[in-house]
Amino acid sequence: MTIDSIYVATNGLDSNPGTESRPVATLGEALNRTRANKSDEAATAAAKRIIVRGGHYYDVSLTLTKEDAGLQLVAYPGESPILFGGAPVTSWQREGDWLTTPLTGVYNRELDFRLIEVDGAYRQRARLPEQGAFHHLNEFKVEWLSTFAGGWKRPPKDEEMMSLRVKREDISDWLDARNAELTVYHEWDESLVGVAGVRSDGEEADIQFSYAPGHPPGAFYERNANARTYVVWNVREGLKKPGQWYLDRTNEKLVYWPLPDEEINHLQLIVPSKEHILYLEPGTQDVRLEGLTFACAATPLSAGGFGAISVSAVIHGEDVQKIIFDRVTVRNTGGWAFNLSGKEIHLNECHIHHTGAGGIKWKGDGVRLERSRIHDIGLTYQSSIAVNSDGSNHTLVHNEIYNTPYSGIASSSPNTVISGNLLYNTMQFMKDGSAIYICWYSDNVSVSGNAVFATYNASEKVRRYAYYLDEKCTNCSVHDNLAVNLGVPMLSHMTRDCSFLNNIFMDKGLQVVSVLNSSGTRFERNILIADAIEIHTPQGNPEGLVSEEYDSHPYMSTFSTSDGIVSFQNNLLFSRNQSRRFKRYFHYKAIHEYELQELSGNRFADPLLTGAAAGDYSYDANSMAWSLGIQPLSFVDVGCDGRFTEVYEQFGGDEK
Repeated sequence: MTIDSIYVATNGLDSNPGTESRPVATLGEALNRTRANKSDEAATAAAKRIIVRGGHYYDVSLTLTKEDAGLQLVAYPGESPILFGGAPVTSWQREGDWLTTPLTGVYNRELDFRLIEVDGAYRQRARLPEQGAFHHLNEFKVEWLSTFAGGWKRPPKDEEMMSLRVKREDISDWLDARNAELTVYHEWDESLVGVAGVRSDGEEADIQFSYAPGHPPGAFYERNANARTYVVWNVREGLKKPGQWYLDRTNEKLVYWPLPDEEINHLQLIVPSKEHILYLEPGTQDVRLEGLTFACAATPLSAGGFGAISVSAVIHGEDVQKIIFDRVTVRNTGGWAFNLSGKEIHLNECHIHHTGAGGIKWKGDGVRLERSRIHDIGLTYQSSIAVNSDGSNHTLVHNEIYNTPYSGIASSSPNTVISGNLLYNTMQFMKDGSAIYICWYSDNVSVSGNAVFATYNASEKVRRYAYYLDEKCTNCSVHDNLAVNLGVPMLSHMTRDCSFLNNIFMDKGLQVVSVLNSSGTRFERNILIADAIEIHTPQGNPEGLVSEEYDSHPYMSTFSTSDGIVSFQNNLLFSRNQSRRFKRYFHYKAIHEYELQELSGNRFADPLLTGAAAGDYSYDANSMAWSLGIQPLSFVDVGCDGRFTEVYEQFGGDEK
C-alpha cells in the first residue's frame, strides 16, 4: 500500500500505518518510513511528506542525509507542533521558596545547559550582580592594530590570558568553581569561561580559568569601561527573585524559584539535553520544513569568540543545497537558532527569539532571508549577532530585527543585497558593531531602503552606528536608507570606493558622519538633521605627516595617505543649533577643523519633510531637496509586519 503522506501525532503509535486516522508517534519513525521503499521509486516519492499534528514532542534529535532528498516535513494546517530538544521535569521537591529536581550527568557536564523555558517562556539564569557587572583589576596595555594587521602588537602571555584579578568582597567564599561561569567583557565581544579555581590574597583574589578567553582580560580598558567588567553566572547566591534558576552541578540538581502564580503540579520546565534538534548532514538537499517550532537545545560551554560564532545551533546543516524553512520558529535555546552552510537556502517568515547566542549564521552561496522576525537574542553571549552572513550572493529583505546586544546584521558577503529591513534597539551593550555591519572583503554590496531606530540618550557615551562599512569593503553602496537617533548614522572604516547616497539621517544632539582610513568615498544627496553636525574624514595627507604609532607597521602605514570623502556634494544639512563642523583626520586623530561652508552644491536648510510618521519621507514643494536631486523615500513596507509607524512613535522619530 502506498501512503501519500505519513502523519505524526502525540497520541499515535509507532506500530500504526501512519495515516491521518492512525498516525505514528515519533518523527524518527516517520523519517524511517520515508526511507523504507528505496526499491520502489514511485512509492518513495509519494511518501516523502511527513505531516506533524499539533502538540509537544520531547527529546527530538533528527538527522537528515542525502537519502532524504525531496522530503517535506510540515505542520498540519492550522496546528502548531513544538519540537523540544529536551524533556519536562516530572517531579519536584520543595526547598523553602525554591523547587528542586535531581539531574544525573550534570556533575561532569555530560548534561549541560544555560537556558531553559518554563510554560513556553524564557527564564533568567542566576547571575551576580543581578544588574550591571563587577569591576576587575586586570590591565592589558598592548596596542590593538587591526584584524588584518595581525591583532595585538605582541601576543599575550599565558598568565595574562588565564586569570582574573578581582576584589575579594565581590566574590567572597561562596564561589563554587564547579558551578560558576564568568563572562569577561572585551571591546566588540566577550568570553564565557569556566572556573578552574580561586586563589585568595588578602583583599584581592585571582580567579583561574578552565580555558582561555578570546582576549586577555583588561584588553581595551583604556577606551571602553566595559572591558574592565565581568559577571558571575550560575551560583546559588545569584537567585534574587522568583522566575530565576541555576544548575547545581555539585549537588546534581536543578533549582528553580517559581513565580507566585506557578503551581508545582502544572509547571512545565524543559531541561535541554540535545545539542541539535535538527542536523542536516553534508549533501542533504531538496528538503522543505514548514510551520514547525523548535525549542530548548543544550549548548556546551564555549568562550564564544567574535559574535559568539563558535557556539552550537538548534538547526545545523553543512554543505546542504535547496533547503527551505518556511514559517519555522526557534525559541528559548542556549545557542544559535540556525547554523547553515551550502547553496540555495531559503528562510521565509521565520521567527527567532530568546536565544543564548545569535539568530542565524550562514556561509555559502545564494542564501535568501525574507520577512522574518529576530529579536531578544544574546541572552548568554552579548556579542551575538541576529544575522551573520558569510559567503556570497545573498539576499536579506524585509526582515524585522530588534533587541540585540550587538549587531543586527553582520555580513562579509560580496554581491549581496540588504534591503527593506527594519531594525531597532540594536547595539544595546557591545561596542564597535552596527545595526547593519559590512566587513571583510565585501565587494559590491547594496544596502538600500532600510530603516534603523534607536532611543536617544543624552548621557550615553557609547557610540552606536546604523550603517558601518569596515575593513576591506570595496565598491559598496549605502543608499535610500533611514537612521534615527543613532548619533553616528554611518561609519566607513578602512574601505575603498564606497558610496553613501540619498540617505536620511536624523538625530537629537550631535550627529557624526565618520569616514576613517578610507579612500574614494562618495557622500552625495543625503539629508542630515541634528542639533549639531560633524563630518570626520582624512584628506590625503599632502603634508606628508608621519605617525609613530602606525607608520612603522607595513599594513597600517598604507592608510596614511587615505583621501576619505572625495565627493561631498548636493547634501542638505539642517543643524538646529547652526553648528556644522568639518574635522580632518590623520588615522584616528583630528588634526584640523573648521566650519562647513555651502560649497559643491551643499545647502544648509530645513528639508521640510512631510509624511514621515507614516513612513512616506517626501518634501514640501518649497524644500531645497528637490533642486539638489534628493529623491523622496518610502518606508511604508519596511520590515515584515508593516510596523513602521508603531516603531517611529516608540522611538520619538520626529522630522525636526
